[in-house]
Amino acid sequence: MRTAFFSSFLLLAACDSSSGTPVSPADTTAELTLDLSAPVARIDERYLSFAVDTAQVVGGLFWSAEPVAQLIGQERQPVYDFKRPRLRALAAELAPAFLRIGGSDADRVFYDMSENPVAEEDLSEGFEFVLTADQIDGIFEFSGALGFDVAFTLSAGPGPRNEQGDWTPEMARILLEYVSANAYEVTLWELGNEWDRFPIILGVPATPEMAVREFAAVRTLLGEFYDDFRLGGTSGAYWPSIGELIPMYGPFMEMGGGDSLDVVTWHYYPTQSERGGVLRTDEWERGILLDPEALDIALKWADEVIGYRDAYAPDLPVWLGESGHAQFGGQPGASDAFEGTFWWLDQLGALARREIQVSVRQTLSGSNYGMIDDVTLEPRPDYWASVLWRRLMGQRVLDVGRTEVDDLVRVYAHCSYHRPGAVTVLAINLDAENDVRIEIEGLSNADKELYVLTSDALDSSDLMLNGTLLRDEDGVLPPLDPERIGTKPADVPARAMAFIVYPNADAPACQ
Repeated sequence: MRTAFFSSFLLLAACDSSSGTPVSPADTTAELTLDLSAPVARIDERYLSFAVDTAQVVGGLFWSAEPVAQLIGQERQPVYDFKRPRLRALAAELAPAFLRIGGSDADRVFYDMSENPVAEEDLSEGFEFVLTADQIDGIFEFSGALGFDVAFTLSAGPGPRNEQGDWTPEMARILLEYVSANAYEVTLWELGNEWDRFPIILGVPATPEMAVREFAAVRTLLGEFYDDFRLGGTSGAYWPSIGELIPMYGPFMEMGGGDSLDVVTWHYYPTQSERGGVLRTDEWERGILLDPEALDIALKWADEVIGYRDAYAPDLPVWLGESGHAQFGGQPGASDAFEGTFWWLDQLGALARREIQVSVRQTLSGSNYGMIDDVTLEPRPDYWASVLWRRLMGQRVLDVGRTEVDDLVRVYAHCSYHRPGAVTVLAINLDAENDVRIEIEGLSNADKELYVLTSDALDSSDLMLNGTLLRDEDGVLPPLDPERIGTKPADVPARAMAFIVYPNADAPACQ
């Protein structure tokens, strides 16, 4: 339902109070209130984080360039090159953050830390790829140099299981010995990727009872190496229409599985690319994630995850451990284009308001859902939006009240990052025809800094900031300066997004 009123006739006489210059009216106005007294949620400073898939790290099978049907990745990858200067320069702009090493192939790799690792053709049944000491060194050199904390998914696939199907710790111990001997720090360990998909992806008949036992077992193993560590799980994959394919997380928590956890992790993709073939229950179509109802499904599943946490392990933080615009590698021309950025910024804002502590983007680079094109290293629209979020949105989340706001206008607010007293508002205008004026009670006449993100088309890989096309120079970013509009109204064009900073808000919540 559209509730915004057309306000052109109210604004015909509007002027810039300092210069008297007439201000053109917006098509609609969003009237909002903002509680500046106290935050309603707090998120980790590393809230916006990202992954490099295990398949990329080991040079395994990842999503093919063409969107042909595939259950798991089918295209061989080169071993991920963490040393590429342009990649490192671009990634550094996202620090601090978590670097998650995980994904489906995390449950197919054999750990060999020897000087002469085993060849893939000599692997025993249940293993497909080899994770080597050189690859582990690459991960931690990259993360240490650029200021990232590592989250690592240990294999729970068929390889490290005994004849009875139980997970055994021997292989994981090899990796832990190497990591600890080199003083590499893993901030979060996980066991297995998406337990609810084990029977389909791995042929492992996973049950909640099994998960309870095995998370307890890996906790015992980690205790052999660390006095202080964090373990996350169960990384269940929530699909928009059905949630988990096989209910795992809820029964796991009911059976006391949360006693083994330090962090609750879950995965969510709001739609599915053409690569999903017959598995798709929530097919991508152009503009689907410009529908407010489709965007809000993330909150349905977040609330379910939070609800089980609250009931059975109320002290645990919740992380969205993996998410991308479209499952199965992303949708070409959408996940890697301007269209995907509406979803990305909206989900970041919505889940921060639910106090999800960390959101891990799949991926830094790779396939269509990567923030950076892994071949050309060209930043995609979501990359630029992520850098602006990183620079502008702080850890304290503010409550936005909607008095007169169109359903197609999505608004979130945080204390500004490292600017005491300042407030940053994120406004997302999904309307294809009408621009919108953001009016916030008590702040409308305050000084503003405006960052407007636009593009020529939904399927465009170009992004403009205040009308200027964004390009890097071998990893060096342009200034990304705002338009300082003084006390003029903050307008967001049709099908655009904007960060609006109120530097002089003097918000008690943000001191």
